[in-house]
Amino acid sequence: MRAALERAFGRGYHIREEKPIALDRRSEPEPDIAVVPGGLRDYLTDHPSRPVLIVEVAETSLKLDRLRKGGLYARAGIAEYWIVDLVGEALEVYRDPVRATSGHGGWKYDSVRVLRRNAVVTPLAAPRARIRVASLLP
Repeated sequence: MRAALERAFGRGYHIREEKPIALDRRSEPEPDIAVVPGGLRDYLTDHPSRPVLIVEVAETSLKLDRLRKGGLYARAGIAEYWIVDLVGEALEVYRDPVRATSGHGGWKYDSVRVLRRNAVVTPLAAPRARIRVASLLP
């Protein structure tokens, strides 16, 4: 998965695995992957606060990733959030964070797409890239 994201985003972005991101004063989650602007050296003293993409890999945590984490990332204004569903062999693509009328910590994503193994996804922050969903799955 890391290699596919590195190819898609190229220079100018850093792929962080299981490291904190500083969303706000209340939240410093450690997503499975965060794609952040800049390079490794840009984050030697502070955690990144504006990832362009967050990816969670779910096997048993799918409900938590969809609701709790999705609401958290939407509240922080993360434009794009992906869940790699290992059991369903799919990629869930969440975009357009908005205030929710109920639940989800007050926030949710307005656009949700489920892409199967043979589909292709283009990240918002890398509009020329095409990533085959199969390359994100084991």
